[in-house]
Amino acid sequence: MSRLVAVTGAAGWLGSECAAALRAAGARVRRLTRVPQDREDVAFRLGEPVDPAALSGVDALIHAAHDFSVRGWPEMRRVNVEGSEALLRAAEAAGVRRVVFVSSISAYEGCLSLYGRAKLEIEVSTAARGGISVRPGLLYDRSGRGMFGALTRLSRRTFLPLIDGGRQPLYLAHVGDVRAAIVSALDWDAAAQKVPVTLAHPEPVTLEKILREQARAQGRSFIAVPVPGGLALAGLRALEAAGLRPRTGSDSLIALQNPNPRPDFSAQTRLGLSFRRFLDQSPTA
Repeated sequence: MSRLVAVTGAAGWLGSECAAALRAAGARVRRLTRVPQDREDVAFRLGEPVDPAALSGVDALIHAAHDFSVRGWPEMRRVNVEGSEALLRAAEAAGVRRVVFVSSISAYEGCLSLYGRAKLEIEVSTAARGGISVRPGLLYDRSGRGMFGALTRLSRRTFLPLIDGGRQPLYLAHVGDVRAAIVSALDWDAAAQKVPVTLAHPEPVTLEKILREQARAQGRSFIAVPVPGGLALAGLRALEAAGLRPRTGSDSLIALQNPNPRPDFSAQTRLGLSFRRFLDQSPTA
């Protein structure tokens, strides 16, 4: 009988890609999702009690869920960190043999974003239970989903505000490469993975370069309007304090302004993982 893999965040971009890849490889997939759709699905929401039946008979768990709607550290910790810890405890109690936690390249010692801090805490809990954490870079493909899709839409503007001139170095990873790495992680030697595994091409690309490449691919160009990062952050915080929810929150801007300065690619190299280079292809490929 094929192994049963549970996937949280399976309605999201990367989670759904992993679920599809697992099924294509012959695995049975149990999606832990807010709105169950298939017979194998189980209702799940971070921060709420985990149904013991959710992980019954599960061989492996890919934890890719994250609630981006919460604001402030107390709520971020309650929902995402404590919710993930409850899931990990349930997996341990159910005898799940392999756990792969989908963290982020935004998680690193000294990171300033709440998102990165939360991911770091979950990495520690995952390691304590013998699990593996992976840190994908900025995901991209031609689907128009995620942050990269938002950047593609922004690149269509004639005048484009660029935070701090768009000088931020970002590490990109094609979603197909990340999906393959996460599925392969189910068979890695967990004891040998003492640090989270970065999943991205090791050559950074500035935010401005990404936007200009996306504009070029659409036969367009834009005039950059540099905006001081501090001013943009103050504006977003003012909107949030007024009870509004801007499309890009202040914490996302903090993560963008303060990218991981020295990602560790040693585990990626040791595992023989490769990631296509963004500028070697059509940016939307």
